[in-house]
Amino acid sequence: MSTSYFSDLLVEFLNQQGIDKVAFNPGASFRGVHDSLVHEDNAEIAPDIVMACHEEIAVAMAHGYHKASGRHMGVFVHANVGLLHASMAIFNAWCDRVPLFVLGGNGPVDAGKRRPWIDWIHTSQNIESVVKDYVKWCDQPIGQRATVESLYRAFKLMSSPQQAPVFVALDFDVQEQPLEDGVRLLPASSTDPTRLPALGGADLEHLTELIRAAQLPVLVVDFSGRDPETVAPLTALADALGLAVIDRGNRMNFPNTHQLNVSHTSSELLAGADLVIALEVQDLVGALGSFLTLTDQGLPSNGAELVTLGFNELLTSKWAADYQQFVPVNRAIAADTAASLAALNAVAADPQGPFAAPEFTERREQRVKALANVHTEARAAWARQAEEAKGNERIHVSAAVVEIHRAVRDEEWILTNTGSLTIDGWVKKLWPLERPGSYLGLNGGGGLGYGLGASVGAALAHQGDGTLCVDLQADGDLLYTPSALWTLAAYDVPLLTIVMNNRLYLNSTQHAERIAGNRDRDTARATVATSFYDQPVDFTGLAESYGVHALPRVERIEDVESTVRAAVAHIKEHGKPVLVEILMD
Repeated sequence: MSTSYFSDLLVEFLNQQGIDKVAFNPGASFRGVHDSLVHEDNAEIAPDIVMACHEEIAVAMAHGYHKASGRHMGVFVHANVGLLHASMAIFNAWCDRVPLFVLGGNGPVDAGKRRPWIDWIHTSQNIESVVKDYVKWCDQPIGQRATVESLYRAFKLMSSPQQAPVFVALDFDVQEQPLEDGVRLLPASSTDPTRLPALGGADLEHLTELIRAAQLPVLVVDFSGRDPETVAPLTALADALGLAVIDRGNRMNFPNTHQLNVSHTSSELLAGADLVIALEVQDLVGALGSFLTLTDQGLPSNGAELVTLGFNELLTSKWAADYQQFVPVNRAIAADTAASLAALNAVAADPQGPFAAPEFTERREQRVKALANVHTEARAAWARQAEEAKGNERIHVSAAVVEIHRAVRDEEWILTNTGSLTIDGWVKKLWPLERPGSYLGLNGGGGLGYGLGASVGAALAHQGDGTLCVDLQADGDLLYTPSALWTLAAYDVPLLTIVMNNRLYLNSTQHAERIAGNRDRDTARATVATSFYDQPVDFTGLAESYGVHALPRVERIEDVESTVRAAVAHIKEHGKPVLVEILMD
C-alpha cells in the first residue's frame, strides 16, 4: 500500500496494533481518517467500521468488546460535541478500569485554516480537558511526528497496570496533510505494556506466614477476573489453603458454586476472620463491611490483619473519588496478579513447605467443612426464595432470573450485562457463574446508558463463534441509548436482549420511599417522577421500529422460559438479534 496522507498512516497504525474494529458516530472533524478507513486501497488493512447513533453508545461498545475479548475496538469522536457526548461512557470505563483507545477530532488549531463558523465552534484550546480527570493519559499533539509519538504513548499507557482509557486529539488539518518525508510508524512492540513483578521475597514470606498462622483467612476478590486465566489458579489456591472467598463481582473472578465461595451470605462464621487478603479490590471498606464490623477508620474491629495485593494506588483521579475511603492496611503490595497467584500456588504445593504441616492441614479441613455448610445453606435459601416468588401476582426478579437461566442453560452463554444492582444480585445468587469470562460485570461508574451499547460490543466480539450473548437489560438504562438497537439490527449482531421492565427508576424510587419514611410523609408518592406507570414504554414496538425481531411481551412467570427459548431458537437459526420484554414487579 502506498501511503499518501497522514490519515492513511493512522489506519496503518490501527492495523499494526491489532485493532480490527472501530466505532463512531460520523463527524467532520475526523473526516480525513474516515476517508482513509473507507479508501479502497486501504481495504486489506483498515478495521471494520461499526456505526453508532450516539458517541456514548460507540464508547460503550468498545467497553463491552474489550471486556468480552481482551481486544481493542478503537473509538473516534467528533470535536467538542462528540467528546462531550462520549464523556459519560468514558467515565464508566475509567471506574471499570477498562483500557479504551479514544481518538477525537479537533481544529484546525491553526486559526488561519478554519472554515467560517463551524470550525470555530468545534475547535478547542486543550480539548482533552473535557475528560482529562478520568482518563489515564491525554494529549493534543500538533504536527505529524508529535501525533505518531502520542499514539504509541497512549496505547502503551492504557495497557500498562493500572489499565484505563486514554484520549488523543487529532488535528483536523494534520489528518489531511500529505505524509511528510521521514514520518513513519515505530515498531509494533513499542506499545507492549510495562510489567509488574510477581509477589516475591519478603512480601511472599510475610503473606505465607500470615496465612499459615490464621484461623480464618478470607480472600476478597473484585477485578482479578479481567484476566480469565486467573480464575483456575485462584480456585486452586483457595482449595489448597482452605480460604474463605468473598467475590465482589466486578468480573467473573471465582466460581459462585464453589463450596468456599461465601459471598452474600452474611454468616456469623465470617465475623471471626483474622486475616483478609484483598486481591484487586477497589472499594475495600465496602468489601470489609459486608462481613466484618468496622471502626470509623474502615478497619476491622476485631483486629484482623489486612493485606492488599493489586495496583489501585498506581492510578487515581484528582477529580473523581472512585478511589474510595482510605484504609490504613497492614501491608500493601503492588504486583502482577497472575504471576503472584503462581508464586503462592508454588508455595502451597511444596510437600516440604509451611502448608504441609499437620497442624495446618487439620485446621484447613475444619475450615473447609464449616465454609461449605455456609455456602450450601445460603444457596438453598436463595433457591427457596426464588421458588416462592413464582407465586407472586406480578413477576419477581428472582423468579424471572431462574426461568431465563432454565431457557439458556444448555447454551454456551455469556452475560454481557445484568442491568441493575437488583438484577445483578439475584443473578449472582441463582445462576452458575463458573466459566471464566461468562459474566462481564456492571458499568463501573453507575452511569445509565451503558448496558445495550456494551452488550452490542460484547456480542460483536463473539459474532460467529456460537456463543449466546445475553443482556439482562434494565428498562431505565435502555431509555438513555435506545438507538443502539439500530446498530444491533444494521450489523446483524446476534444478541439476546431481555428487557427487565418494572416501569421504574427503582433505585430512585427506593430513595424517595426512604426519605419520605424518615420524615413521616406519604411513601406512596415515591413513584412521582420516578416511574413510567402513567406513560409506559412499548419496548417490543420500539425494537421492531429499529428492525430488531421482538416477541410478544411476557406478563406471566409461566411464559418466561418458553418465550426465551423461542428467542434463542430464532438467534441460532437466523444469526440476528432478538428482544424479549418481561413486565415485572
